Amino acid sequence: MSSIVSIKHLDDYNNSEMEKAVFSAFENFSLKLKPRSTVLIKPALPENANPDLARTTHPSVVQTIVNYFSSLGHKCIVADSPYKKYSQTSLEELYLNTGMLGVANNTTCELNNDLSTTTIEFQKGVKAKSFTLLDVVNRVDAIINVGKLKMDNKIGYVGATQNLFGLVPGELKTQILNQMEEIEDFNHYLIDLYELLKDKLTLNVLDAVVTLEAEKTQRMLSFVGVSDCPFALDACACEILGLNMRDTIVGTAIKRGVVDETPYKLKDAKIEDFSLEDYNLYEFNNKTKITKSTRKFNRFLNHGTKKVVIDASKCKGCGVCSKICPSKAIMMKLDKNGELYACVDQSKCIHCFKCYTACPYSVVEVKESHKYKKIQKEIHKYDDEN
Repeated sequence: MSSIVSIKHLDDYNNSEMEKAVFSAFENFSLKLKPRSTVLIKPALPENANPDLARTTHPSVVQTIVNYFSSLGHKCIVADSPYKKYSQTSLEELYLNTGMLGVANNTTCELNNDLSTTTIEFQKGVKAKSFTLLDVVNRVDAIINVGKLKMDNKIGYVGATQNLFGLVPGELKTQILNQMEEIEDFNHYLIDLYELLKDKLTLNVLDAVVTLEAEKTQRMLSFVGVSDCPFALDACACEILGLNMRDTIVGTAIKRGVVDETPYKLKDAKIEDFSLEDYNLYEFNNKTKITKSTRKFNRFLNHGTKKVVIDASKCKGCGVCSKICPSKAIMMKLDKNGELYACVDQSKCIHCFKCYTACPYSVVEVKESHKYKKIQKEIHKYDDEN
């Protein structure tokens, strides 16, 4: 069954106009929330960028959504995690630079400053059998996914569904991406994440007032989209951009039977009201390799500057890390009390970090040197410029 997508025209981020548009779009959906629910609002905040750079969800969109749910008596928590080390300092910088601190000051919402994480088993997953996520996910009744439409030089189209990836804490996101060979692998990971969260995922919003084309040029699309299905919203956005949705995560979701062949029905507007013929797109499809020279260099660099560490006193002895290790570098041993624990042979470790991702108790750590941090910063700078 196709999902409804509501599109509202907006020429800028004026707060009063934004509120009229978003509140009106929300009326198309039946929100089944219990009274005084706790609602997680998840904007796209992948980097400490000024909102005017069009890389992050604009604060006006977030503030409007907070006001809407607060007016219904719900508690709102805004949360995301940066790609760098997940710490109190990095979170404070993120909220300040992306305008979320201003949203908190202007509304009753709370900014998530809880650094704890949770690992959730998901045996039905195609690409992932468990997920390590921000613990705030466990403490809320509903999730409002608020993505930003833009083009990315590694995976192409970025919209509503990809925004869920921000619920993975800090640098773990980079490590997960480093394990993906093709864009379709990452698509499957995101679809698994959606399947895990879909019971809490109440609405999806896409900020497409000002977007980012390929080569990082800004482009007005002048709309905000809303749907109860992120794939439907992405399919609609692809049609507006002139992008074949089957070359994106929507195509992977259709193949998996997660959404229909025709994923959406449009309300409040027509595609031709927004369609463009000259939107600057990267030429990507689902079989495009994510692997680039920087990713290969990352793995090479890891050998000298990163290592896997397992605290034997915290290890639960489940053996998941040992089973998943491709180089057989992790052995299960008995301590003096006869309890199993995992031990890493650093000479065999190939630094794939699959153990870090798979550990259901978040016991596996990846330690890095100052040298790694310095070179990694240069890599990110190179990627941004190219």
